Parts: sequence; structure tokens; C-alpha cells
Amino acid sequence: MNEELTNLIIKKLGKHHDRNEIIRSLCEQSTLNWTEAERLVEQVEAEHESMIAGRQRPFLILVSVGTLILGIGLLFYNSQFFIGFFQRGIFEQILSLQGGYYRVIGLITGLGMAVGGLFGLGKSLLPLLKE
Repeated sequence: MNEELTNLIIKKLGKHHDRNEIIRSLCEQSTLNWTEAERLVEQVEAEHESMIAGRQRPFLILVSVGTLILGIGLLFYNSQFFIGFFQRGIFEQILSLQGGYYRVIGLITGLGMAVGGLFGLGKSLLPLLKE
């Protein structure tokens, strides 16, 4: 296997390039046909999985942190509605429910984003701690 082609495949997979685009560029740069190039990409991906994941890690950490921050922001913003909801009288509570369903949806979305961000952050950082 050519070391130059292997490095090219690792670099492009690490940058989230489309697999078919990688195979096409391999066919153009070498004498491989489509099926041989496809097998080569699969082989390199299997052999160098940790190196490819290491190249993808900074992007995944950035997305996870962003999702976590947005989720926590949505949680705090929409939780104010529920804190005020229980401090009013019954009639005011019923009237505030008409416009409050957006806040309920925002609270649920914020909770999901915060949990997803924590899960993604843990999944991205856990391999770093094992090394």
C-alpha cells in the first residue's frame, strides 16, 4: 500500500470529506479502479481508526461544547417561566399557560441539548483520558 495514498485518505477522512469524493480522487491520482480504491479506503479506515478519530476530535469537542452551552442557556431562560408560574394565583396561572407552551418546548429542547452536549463531550474526551 502506498504511504502517500494512506496519508491522503487519513487526512481527508479526518476532515469529514465524503467517502465517494475520496475514492474519486484516489482513482484520479493512482491507477486504481473504483472497487480497488473503495477497498483501500475501507482498509485504511480500519487500520488507522484511532488516528482518524484523533483528527476529528477538535471539531466534535467544539460542537459538543456549543450544544451544551446553548442547552444550558435555554434551560435557564425557560425555567424562569416555571419559577414565576408557581408564584402566582390560579387564575393567572391558567392565563399564562396559553403563551407558555413555547417555553415548555424550549425547556425540553434545552434539556435535550444539554444532555446531548454532555454525552458528546464525554464521548470525545474519554479517549484522551485513556491515552
